[in-house]
Amino acid sequence: MTSPKSGRKQSDAGKLLRLFRLLNLLWNTPTGLRMEELALQQEVSKRTVYRDLEVLEQSGFVLNQDERSGRFRLQQPKESSALLGFDRVEADLLVQALVPTAPTKERDRLLAKLRAFGTPAGLLHQASQTATAHSAYSRLHEAIQRRLGVILMGYRSANSHTERNRNLEPYAFTEDLSAVIAFEPSASANKTFKLERIGEVRVLQEPWKHEHRHQKIVRDPFGMTLGPNATEIHLRLGELSAQLFREEFPGFDHCLQAIPHGPNETPTFELRLRVGHLQGIGRFVLGLIDDIEILGPASFKNYLKTRIGQKLR
Repeated sequence: MTSPKSGRKQSDAGKLLRLFRLLNLLWNTPTGLRMEELALQQEVSKRTVYRDLEVLEQSGFVLNQDERSGRFRLQQPKESSALLGFDRVEADLLVQALVPTAPTKERDRLLAKLRAFGTPAGLLHQASQTATAHSAYSRLHEAIQRRLGVILMGYRSANSHTERNRNLEPYAFTEDLSAVIAFEPSASANKTFKLERIGEVRVLQEPWKHEHRHQKIVRDPFGMTLGPNATEIHLRLGELSAQLFREEFPGFDHCLQAIPHGPNETPTFELRLRVGHLQGIGRFVLGLIDDIEILGPASFKNYLKTRIGQKLR
């Protein structure tokens, strides 16, 4: 089973939980829900909801959207009810995907339901024990939940090429779950530590002493954590891309400024924002490349050139 610190396994399991929540919302709301309601309750963008709805349809669920209200609802309950069942193999695969994830009420409820489908208790116990005993992610998650310090045994530094123990106060994970954000008292600074470079995590029975020094986690419009290496993006957007940006990221519409134009000129907008990673803004720009002009920085232009070049090879 792939370790949860691989990032991708954790991401896949997160998507699985999100799809179950979406299905549960639609199943328990016979009158249907609008796109905005689904996005709000799922805490994702409308584009993500569209993709998730497509996955449900590809899985055999029949969805209908009311033309007047725009509400989405499940159709053909008998057929849909049959699709909600799992055989033994399917249940086991779901368990293996979910056990390494961070404990939540939704995750625990789903695992309890999967037990009812005949998943062996031994598999659940073995997977849980393995994840708890050997996963840096699981131990760090425990420390964060209990507000305890940890020691990263044999942490391998990429900068100094050294290996040493690090005494930390972990308080958050990066968006892709590949690293933990922690305050290091000896350096009096908040730092990011890659999970793959950790030899072992020892959870101390010592509560945090420097919580007032923990920096609040701030995310960009695409959900990426804004750290010390955040990038300032400068774009010129047309009407279409500006409108889509407002709809998908309403909390960031203040980053858009209308550019003065003449009576016969097409309106354009200036977008300035900081991003934690170029991946999210890169997808947005590439999807609307004919309506967006990249004003800076050069590193973002080079990133897009590299991405496009990789796809054309």
